Amino acid sequence: MNMKKILFAIVSMALVLSMVSCSKKLAVKTVSTNLSANGTANCYIVPAAGYYFFDATIIGNGQKGIIPGAKFHTDKAGIRPASAKILLNQNNVLSDVLFDTDRIYFRANGLAGNAQIAVYDDAGEVLWSWHIWCTETPSDVKYTNRDEISWKVMDRNLGALSADPADGAKTYGLYYQWGRKDPFPGEVVAKGMYTNKDKSLEYAVKHPRQALKPVSWTDVYDAFDWYVTHKDNTNHNLWGNPDFAYCHPLKDMAKTIYDPCPVGYVVAPANAFIDFEVADRLEEVEGGFLFTGDNDIKCFFPFAGGIYTGPRLDRPAMPVGESCALWNSSTARFIYWDDGGSRSVVYKGSLESRNYYGDTRACCYPVRCVRQEK
Repeated sequence: MNMKKILFAIVSMALVLSMVSCSKKLAVKTVSTNLSANGTANCYIVPAAGYYFFDATIIGNGQKGIIPGAKFHTDKAGIRPASAKILLNQNNVLSDVLFDTDRIYFRANGLAGNAQIAVYDDAGEVLWSWHIWCTETPSDVKYTNRDEISWKVMDRNLGALSADPADGAKTYGLYYQWGRKDPFPGEVVAKGMYTNKDKSLEYAVKHPRQALKPVSWTDVYDAFDWYVTHKDNTNHNLWGNPDFAYCHPLKDMAKTIYDPCPVGYVVAPANAFIDFEVADRLEEVEGGFLFTGDNDIKCFFPFAGGIYTGPRLDRPAMPVGESCALWNSSTARFIYWDDGGSRSVVYKGSLESRNYYGDTRACCYPVRCVRQEK
């Protein structure tokens, strides 16, 4: 075969491969479901196998998620990505990830698991990332608390692959640092945290796979934040509920660009689980406890524990299997831990409950989302 024929064969093969690639892209676009059709968020639920896409030019829930003057890392919700890549892919739940100008397309294999996709700028730095939660569509459990406030609580922790107590660790979900949108599998965080040398929100956005060590402060009751160096600079706005207001109306809460919950949900405010303190509503079972909502419907909360950071003092440990600790969107100012993040806690054995209980913001705990009011 002479040189001209060899070159012709190479060019022909390249054209065929290009045509196949274009055909595949066209097929993916034609059959894909739009996950952001009802709004954008940092988490999208994928309940079944198939092709999906979402808007990759809007961070979080968009411009409405940026509180003016709140010192977020940006004042604009629009971005212009140049590429995309999978960062986390539990159980190989995703494949065929395709970035096309303003959308990210992918194929879900129908298995349960969590994934994370990031977009990059021309310089190769992360612009934003999204959590793809492959699980059956969660249900809501309604309950009316002792203050006559009604909530619709998701039936599982954010990132959990089951709401059935028999499924053990599958019910734990993912772990979050207070105020951050990015999820961490427990086994990843347990291997160690990263030192945040830049001490900035921008750094956290650009490093979504890094759980960040707390910045050391002088007062042991300070927040031990993951990015600010003094409590005077602590940002109470990150999850949209800057005031320590345990009767804060859900309709008045702002969902911010850093909220990790899916479309239609927000991180629970401090008073969402106030009835954890009502013994008659709790029943301990293997691996956690059942909470009784309206109409005697029960909702499972696992003893998923958490990853603690900061000074120990007399503070009890929060190991997996011994406690349920859920971050709230509220701050914990004026209570222990001063200037920390607020959380709700239930302990195994006694079912002792502590609500509005502060902790250092670099800790990693699960999140339970509640239905957002419009």
